[in-house]
Amino acid sequence: MTFRRAITILCLAAIVALCVEARLLQLPFTDRRPLARALDGFYDRQWPQYPHFLADIRAHTKPGDTITVVVPAMGWDDGYSYAYYRACYYLTGREVLPLVTPENGRLPQNLLAAKYVAAFGVRLRVPADVVWQGERGALLRLRR
Repeated sequence: MTFRRAITILCLAAIVALCVEARLLQLPFTDRRPLARALDGFYDRQWPQYPHFLADIRAHTKPGDTITVVVPAMGWDDGYSYAYYRACYYLTGREVLPLVTPENGRLPQNLLAAKYVAAFGVRLRVPADVVWQGERGALLRLRR
C-alpha cells in the first residue's frame, strides 16, 4: 500500500467518524423491545382486533388462495385502504383482491374472482359456506 493511499483511507475514516452521531453507533446495541411494545397496536387503533382476525384468516387458508376483504368502512380513505394493505401484509402468499379503488370505485369482478371473503365486523348475504367464524368476523368460501 502506498503512503498516499494510506493517508486517503485515514482521512476518509476520520471524516466518517466525525460526521456520524454517537447515538447512531449505539442503535445496534440498544434494547428496542420496549419501543416495539409501545408501538404494538398503534396502527390498529381503529380496529384493534383486526390483526388477530387476519391471523385467523391466514390459519384457515392456504398459499395461493384468493381472498377479498369486507370491512365496515368501504370507502378507500375511510378505512378500506388500511384494511386492504394490512390484509396484504398479514396474508402473504395469498392473493388479496380489493373491492374498492382509491377513487372509491367498486370492483365487483374481484368478488367473483375470489375463492374466499374475509368479512370483518359485517354480515354478508352472499351464497357462501362459513369456513371459520370468530368474535369479530368470518371467513366465507364462495359457492360457484
